[in-house]
Amino acid sequence: IFIGSKKIGFKALNVIYNSDPNKLKAIVTFDDSPDTRSTLEEFKEFSTRTKIDLFILNKSSELEEIISNINPDICFLIGWYWIINEKILNMVPYGLVGIHGSLLPKYKGWAPLVWPIINGEKESGISLFYLDKDLDSGDIINQKKFQINVGDTIKDVLSKAEKLTEEILVEYCPLILNGSAPRTEQKNELSSYCSKRTPADGRINWKDTNLNIYNFIRAQSEPYPGAFCYTDNNQKIIINKAKLFPYEYYGVPGLVVQITEESAIVTCGKGAIIIEGIQTDTRQDKSIKELFKKNQKLY
Repeated sequence: IFIGSKKIGFKALNVIYNSDPNKLKAIVTFDDSPDTRSTLEEFKEFSTRTKIDLFILNKSSELEEIISNINPDICFLIGWYWIINEKILNMVPYGLVGIHGSLLPKYKGWAPLVWPIINGEKESGISLFYLDKDLDSGDIINQKKFQINVGDTIKDVLSKAEKLTEEILVEYCPLILNGSAPRTEQKNELSSYCSKRTPADGRINWKDTNLNIYNFIRAQSEPYPGAFCYTDNNQKIIINKAKLFPYEYYGVPGLVVQITEESAIVTCGKGAIIIEGIQTDTRQDKSIKELFKKNQKLY
């Protein structure tokens, strides 16, 4: 059974199917249609075209019944957001294989592609691994690395992760299916963990350094909800494009100190950033001059 969602899951599904079309017995996803990143329609079209049953879950508990009825030998879990309990793990003889968007044992848990950008990491990757009862701690089959460049946004990093997911599955899916894939135990003493993020966690702290704020903005730009702040008249502003001001700047954090036709300079706890792209909370693109005024305070 394939279990997954989003673009990364759909790309993985195609690779797994092409590896051995006769072995894929069912596809499981969930209704994420309100999410701008949803690929639910693509999953439906794939099911119709290949005549492979598609199960669209409304709650995580439904997965156990599906696995019990189909009785698969192995499951692939890619682009999934619900915890797999130990009972389900024990129901699948050859285990569940997943992709995690980090170089395990680092960045286990939620939003593993977002947190490294926030933290200013220069490198990350993906891990193909077997799930076990603990969080992202199972044996690793293989890993692939990619660079996080200083100008990369989360969209760029997602694209790199999707490309490597396809590559690693093309290479290792046949080995997994014939039982000859390697297994390397994780060095769990080196683990780090990520908490879940919500849209409300994107509020900018202007007292932070300009570098940290810049990383914070690029980590949450489209297709994610975005880093945001409020003007002094309580207008919510989503900042989706910025760059570092290249010189020292001393000022009150969050103050708009300069405005041009296409950008605004805002002071931070250390230094300043140049804001180049903004939206309102209704996701409408706005010009800098429409929403910002010189000497205005952002919160």
